Amino acid sequence: MRPPFHSQALLFDLDGTLIDTVPDIAAAVDRALLDLSLPAAGLARVRGWVGNGAAKLLERALRHAGAPPEEMSARALDLFLQHYGDEFTVRSELYEGVAETLDRLAARGLRLAVCTNKPSAFVAPLLRHFRIDHHFALSIGADELPQRKPHPAPLLHIAASFGLKPAECLMVGDSVNDVEAARAAGMPVIAVSYGYNHGAPIADSRPDAVVDRFAQIVELIAV
Repeated sequence: MRPPFHSQALLFDLDGTLIDTVPDIAAAVDRALLDLSLPAAGLARVRGWVGNGAAKLLERALRHAGAPPEEMSARALDLFLQHYGDEFTVRSELYEGVAETLDRLAARGLRLAVCTNKPSAFVAPLLRHFRIDHHFALSIGADELPQRKPHPAPLLHIAASFGLKPAECLMVGDSVNDVEAARAAGMPVIAVSYGYNHGAPIADSRPDAVVDRFAQIVELIAV
């Protein structure tokens, strides 16, 4: 681990970092596939496909099922969003230590934000459901800007909204998209090892630090 980060704001990815959302995502993917008379993918496979947004997720699911994404992606995405909208807080769980750690970070006066490739319609309801929404001054979902991670635009937008330089902020995520976005933005980045990174160790992406438990983040922020 590198020396403590002298950060004034922290930007958090959502899926795979704050909340384990894959169980509900997988259920919606399988229902969408079954609606299209295609075989279900299952939780384990979907866990390895998450991280690049819903459209890419359904493209991967269709390819695995042997269906042509160019012909079926739009319908599959519509079905997925319908099913996910019906049940997106049923099976998902807040990762251990998240609520307590956010409390500690906020108590230090740090600005907190969410930066995710998840459709924005689900972001605020998820944060409210798990009672952590009050910590975040800002959240950016996949459809709120023309670009999304790994493009640096969402990170730069949040930094500018806080009146901070990118180097004064810190990205916390679980995938190569988070690391690449932070690098392109000129922002330091911590990665959690327990999230979704298509089966590859997140350390391979060379973040500035890797933590196995969310609570360890506090130890890396200079007081």
